[in-house]
Amino acid sequence: MTPEQENQLFQAIGEIQGSQSAILDDLRSLKADIHHSIEKSEARQKQITDSLKIDIEKSEQRQAEALKTHAERLTKVEEKLTNQRVKVAAMGGSAGLAVSLIAYAVKSGMFN
Repeated sequence: MTPEQENQLFQAIGEIQGSQSAILDDLRSLKADIHHSIEKSEARQKQITDSLKIDIEKSEQRQAEALKTHAERLTKVEEKLTNQRVKVAAMGGSAGLAVSLIAYAVKSGMFN
């Protein structure tokens, strides 16, 4: 091999090494970009997840308050219904007593 061929060979090897170094630098840069993108995505996902958890907790609180309100309303309605039943029973009992007294009076001949 002549000195000129050796020189060309070493130049070719140097160019190959330079290309390899450039490729490795590009790969490192891509890897860093990918890691940065992944970290950014994970941070955004965490933010969204935390926000959804807060929304779910608020929704559960609203549901619990609504159930409590409905239970209170139901209790009031039941109390009013019970009071109405007592009134109807009392009126029914009074009417029954009045009919019994009239029947007794008629039977006894008080109205004759």
